[in-house]
Amino acid sequence: MIEKVTLKDIAQDTGLSISTVSRALSQTGKISKENEKKVFESAYRLNYPLTSAHTPMEHRERINIALVTRHFTGEFYSSLFEGFDQSTEGIKALVSLISVSYSSSPVIQVLSELKKNRYDAAVLFLPELVAADYLELLHSISNDFPIVSIAPIANPVMDTVTFDNYRGGYLVAKHFEERGFQNLGIIQGPTKQSEAMLRKNGFIDYTESSDNLNLTWQYNGDFSFQNGKDAYDDYRKLDLKPDAVFCSNDSMTLGFMHSALRDGIHIPQDVAVAGFDDLPACSLYTPTITSVNTPYELLGKKTLELIFNRLEKRTEIQHIGYTSLVPVSLNIRESSTELANKFQNYYPDLSE
Repeated sequence: MIEKVTLKDIAQDTGLSISTVSRALSQTGKISKENEKKVFESAYRLNYPLTSAHTPMEHRERINIALVTRHFTGEFYSSLFEGFDQSTEGIKALVSLISVSYSSSPVIQVLSELKKNRYDAAVLFLPELVAADYLELLHSISNDFPIVSIAPIANPVMDTVTFDNYRGGYLVAKHFEERGFQNLGIIQGPTKQSEAMLRKNGFIDYTESSDNLNLTWQYNGDFSFQNGKDAYDDYRKLDLKPDAVFCSNDSMTLGFMHSALRDGIHIPQDVAVAGFDDLPACSLYTPTITSVNTPYELLGKKTLELIFNRLEKRTEIQHIGYTSLVPVSLNIRESSTELANKFQNYYPDLSE
């Protein structure tokens, strides 16, 4: 049977009094930095059960952070987690993916269990949550457990780090105009998700501000591959088809292009296409796909920076509703540009 490590064991190991050890571990009373360091080094060495809330950042071996989401299959979630994993390089943090897709427990209970299991903070990607849900979480979880959302809502009440979705949609419309397209279409994401509406608004605002552009087609999507295929079925029935289509995420882009190419449509000659997320498939598909690049590693770095500031008490504990936008860019590829000589490689029948 393994004996439980006590304050007395740490006192004997360090040569300090039990009261000094107690003050160091509970962060109460005066104690020198030198003795504090001795105590925590001994506690880690002897495997004493430390409380994260009372352990100064400089004495923690690592910070355990949970990335909580309803994980589904596909490149988006793997790219998201990979970005967060890469963002921990060089810092004492470990990010673990916690999926609640099949959990019957409410999110509040999941977070409470994470805190009991010695996680130090949580990052939430749960786009279905609304302001009331976030407020309930904030009121139920203690202030010493930082929570940051990476899914935007219209009126944020929780600290949020997210991509500049509006700018992404704006950049796509601007690119279409620069390429000489006039009649535009959009396959939007779920109407209840703020990020989908921001992408749509950026695209439409630029389109409506230009004398050269017309929005001739809108389709309500749900971010799925199948929905992209369904959107193409609607598109092919149009009398006036748009010259260029913005798909609000890459899954719908792939679905739309899959059906279009099988139907004999030439991209971008018959219709130009652009997506959002810049998943790895965009550079592998034929033709390669123009897409809004969302730097997941930078999203991770900005999110962890906010969490570390909270843990180190560099930001107000009660500060909620802070939103930080991570900049996006547009990776222009073949789906929206002339393919020149490459065009014959994709459609050899046209060379006859």
